[in-house]
Amino acid sequence: MLRRFLLVALLALVAVPIAAQGPAGWKVLPDGGNATLSVMPTEKGFQLAGGPGIFFNPMNTVKPIYRVRATFTQLKAPAKNTYYGLFFGGNQMDTSPEYVYLAIAADGSFIIRHRAGTHVDEMDKSLHYAIKKPDASGKAVNTLEVQVAPTAVSYLVNGAVVDATPTRSAIAGQSFTVTEKIGGVVGVRVDDPIDVQVDSFLFQSPFQLNDRGQ
Repeated sequence: MLRRFLLVALLALVAVPIAAQGPAGWKVLPDGGNATLSVMPTEKGFQLAGGPGIFFNPMNTVKPIYRVRATFTQLKAPAKNTYYGLFFGGNQMDTSPEYVYLAIAADGSFIIRHRAGTHVDEMDKSLHYAIKKPDASGKAVNTLEVQVAPTAVSYLVNGAVVDATPTRSAIAGQSFTVTEKIGGVVGVRVDDPIDVQVDSFLFQSPFQLNDRGQ
């Protein structure tokens, strides 16, 4: 079965306030009470302003094998080096959200983190040539993708595999070792206040083996 989702079809012509439900079931979930995060529609997706927090639709739940992908445009330089990107494997979203995310920043680095409630474990962090840095105006465009198979997860930026992790390795104190936990909700995350545009968000399950970065 092939499942494709284009977010632009679901966006209404209004901003989504903090803690409010987004269009057609989409939700903004900030990290804490002091965070602000808003969303506005664009031609091919949406624009996020603020943070930290996540934006997701709980109905967008997938099991391996799948991939999730989106193109991110940092619109201007943030106050500090700020990570933004995709999350996957989201569970317990209404109580204490748990998920893994791939994010990039203006300095050309990426991070992979496992988050469970307020507890965060950094799985990897590195600079990578595939990440496009901002121009003089602070703008940068990068396409992120996560490819999830039963045995491994591949993380891609602009088509290049920047990292891969086995699904049964001892990650985050063995809190992310069960294969089934790589399935779950997929969405978007920002780690700190930033203005970023997200275009062509989609998830696909399954996808052809020759499309895989693994």
